Amino acid sequence: MAAALSCSSSWTPEWPGGFMFDPLDEVQVIHYLHPKATEISNCKCPEVIPECDLYGTEEPWQIWEKMERANNCIKNKEEMFFFTRLKRVSPKSNRCKRSVGKGCGKGDGNSSNIFYFSDQNERKRIGIKKTYYYEKNNVKNDKSRSNDDDDNNNRYRWILHEISLDESLLQHAKAH
Repeated sequence: MAAALSCSSSWTPEWPGGFMFDPLDEVQVIHYLHPKATEISNCKCPEVIPECDLYGTEEPWQIWEKMERANNCIKNKEEMFFFTRLKRVSPKSNRCKRSVGKGCGKGDGNSSNIFYFSDQNERKRIGIKKTYYYEKNNVKNDKSRSNDDDDNNNRYRWILHEISLDESLLQHAKAH
């Protein structure tokens, strides 16, 4: 996974006409997240999905605009794909910080396991998917927000689908 925003890259993917990047969750884990997180040398991830410090000081719409301007991010409908490094609340904690700009990601409490089926039809958990909704701190006191301004109201409607590797895959990679 990544540590820094890589919006300055001038690399632009050249996709054939009609191409739409819409990978299944297990494809994201197997072909993108696992190779990136375990630093597999033939990983093509940086060429397809950029790195972004999502849990930092920038607001979600600022990140979106920056990545769009850099033109190095796959945009599918209203989605963008990023690698980001999770930041722990403290070194001993299992909890991760979810602050994004002046707000934070609030989890919906649901998570779903991502499974891989081997050639022998064995089912193995390879990841987990969680959903977070961006919530700006002190929305009631935000004078810049107008109920009539759809563009401004859209700044409060951000959904993050976070996919993480199963710990067993990381431990296996460290052992080899």
